[in-house]
Amino acid sequence: MKKKNAFTLAEVLITLSIIGIVAALTLPTLIQKNQDKELISRTKKVYSELTNALLMAQQDLGVVGDNSFLFNTTDNSSVVAQNLLKYFKGATYCKNSSQDGCEKYYYDVKYATLQLDTDNSASVTSLNTYPKIILPNGEYISVVNSKRENCVSKQTTYKTDEYGRPVLDENGEKIPVIYTASTCGYFYFDVNGPKNPNQFGRDVYQLFVNRTGTHVSNAYLGAKSLINILSGKDELEYESYSKGQQFEF
Repeated sequence: MKKKNAFTLAEVLITLSIIGIVAALTLPTLIQKNQDKELISRTKKVYSELTNALLMAQQDLGVVGDNSFLFNTTDNSSVVAQNLLKYFKGATYCKNSSQDGCEKYYYDVKYATLQLDTDNSASVTSLNTYPKIILPNGEYISVVNSKRENCVSKQTTYKTDEYGRPVLDENGEKIPVIYTASTCGYFYFDVNGPKNPNQFGRDVYQLFVNRTGTHVSNAYLGAKSLINILSGKDELEYESYSKGQQFEF
């Protein structure tokens, strides 16, 4: 009789165990890459819609190449948002979280890089004070009017370390920093709305609007990722942490 070759039950179980371990190690990475790819695609879409809206508004006002008329110093952020609303097809408007159906668009957002409170716990922001333009697929754009004459003004802030904590002088006082701001306003936009991860540099970004165009700044508000996406590099740069997480230095 011919001898038949076969696997024993133990060999099959060992093989399945190895496959399971490999899958457990690689699957999260694959899922993360697919999620990032989708977020990058959505970011390009929202950015395109936003910049097109600015251009159409300029054309309607007869001020092509000049954003200052869109961010009039006599208008608050809500007026600017409502004026821009018609340039986003199928969009709706949320003045604040108390408006019917709008509460879900007001939530905490983590920074792209670790920012700390004075007790060294990880801090977040909420963006809850800004009116929002809600796009048909659930993305939103928060609108902020800087209300600066000709989009330029002197501003005072305070020196901080890399984690956003105030740097104090020898007397324990905050150190003021005076600079010239040249932005008419700015936008915050979340490319998948209330869905996670709700973090700058992943699905949330800040875009500054100056008189002649737009630009990005502030690494902790997603600038590195947005620059990568707009340049075709398509790479997200962010740090993983949890709200309130404690750090020791």
